[in-house]
Amino acid sequence: MSNIDMQKVSKKDAVLKIMVTDLAGGFKEIISHISSLNEICSTGMAYDGSSFSGINSIDNSDAILIGVPETLVRVPNRLADTDKEEYMIICNICTTDHKPHPNCARSQLIRLQKELAKVWNGGNMYMGSEPEAYFISQEKGISGGDGNSNYFNPKDPKTFIITEIANTLSEMGFHLERAHTEVGDDQFEVNWEYDRAERTADKIQYYKLIAHKIAREYGYDVTFLPKPYAGRNGSGMHCHLSVANDKENLFYDAKSTDMNFSKQALQFLTGILSHSRSLAAIANPTEVSYSRLVPGFEAPCIVAIGSCNRTAACRVPAIADKNLRKKAIRAEIRYPDPMTNPYLLAAGFIAAGLNGIEKKIKFIGFTSENLYKLSLKEIEKKNFTLLPRNLWEAYKEYANDKELAKKLGSAHEIFGEILLEEIDECQPHANPHSIKKHYFA
Repeated sequence: MSNIDMQKVSKKDAVLKIMVTDLAGGFKEIISHISSLNEICSTGMAYDGSSFSGINSIDNSDAILIGVPETLVRVPNRLADTDKEEYMIICNICTTDHKPHPNCARSQLIRLQKELAKVWNGGNMYMGSEPEAYFISQEKGISGGDGNSNYFNPKDPKTFIITEIANTLSEMGFHLERAHTEVGDDQFEVNWEYDRAERTADKIQYYKLIAHKIAREYGYDVTFLPKPYAGRNGSGMHCHLSVANDKENLFYDAKSTDMNFSKQALQFLTGILSHSRSLAAIANPTEVSYSRLVPGFEAPCIVAIGSCNRTAACRVPAIADKNLRKKAIRAEIRYPDPMTNPYLLAAGFIAAGLNGIEKKIKFIGFTSENLYKLSLKEIEKKNFTLLPRNLWEAYKEYANDKELAKKLGSAHEIFGEILLEEIDECQPHANPHSIKKHYFA
């Protein structure tokens, strides 16, 4: 993605879907004809930026969409809306003078990649993602259920849908690594090869759309809600991070006694961990996100880093072939969920990591402790930091994070307003369990 000959394709009679992500993470489309492809990738297309969350105000609404050629994909015929061939391309949002829009998370991610390259030997952040989701019946919607034994289950009746999603992504140029059922009944996960952070974010957006389209062909849909069921595991989106240039993985240092992590890698990761309470507002941007991040359950909510330790917010994954360690060494940030804006999340990781490098923040050390077993009193006694317990707490951390605000620019403030809208819209609707518990009190 993409090996498509743009000049050849632009001469076809085909549909072009112009895709753009607003600041809240919504994936939007404008329908055009493929003959406009070259124009969209050069001079761009003017559009109403006030109609997209967090981009422009209505009194200054115009913006420009510029297509990114490497994101051009052909939609498989069975998923096209008409009999014509259909293509999709992702755009950056620019101002009317063709400069990167300050509230376009993709544009800001690219800017921060360039800043990272200047600071760290030409390196860019690479990211792999593991978005989890549930199948839901279109007829019944989200319903109850307490199943919790579906991990890698070959007898699951929906494995054929998972396979169809995986095959479709392969057709679209994704380099698939694995797809499987997850722990919760009707839960699943699809993984593909890591890439530069902005390219991984592109693929997350395409993946979520394709998963919806394919599930609907079989009478289902998918939900990426972090906690749709009280009795089943939540859906996270673990993110594997590394920084590399054209020659080497900059996370690796053969002489390091800290699991071969370079000094700057540990500063970068410690920067992310030290900002995790504010990054949670980006990584976990909905009220329901915090129903997943509950101490004592199978979700990482304690800010720590450990080797092969899935109870910590950051894990160092095992590498089966020791000869590949030099290339494959990485860290997995485990608290994000699929409701995040993936571009803004990656930008936040780089911003926090850069702060760690610039301030030479001291590495906090690895932990091998089973953090799930700790009570709240034990967590406090051991001086561990907990992620926020709700969106309001996360918002306050985010709003007061001056270093993050400086790195993200105006997008930081505008996204904060989006978070407040989320809080104000959802808070009046009480948790059904709370209502049931106290109804006759």
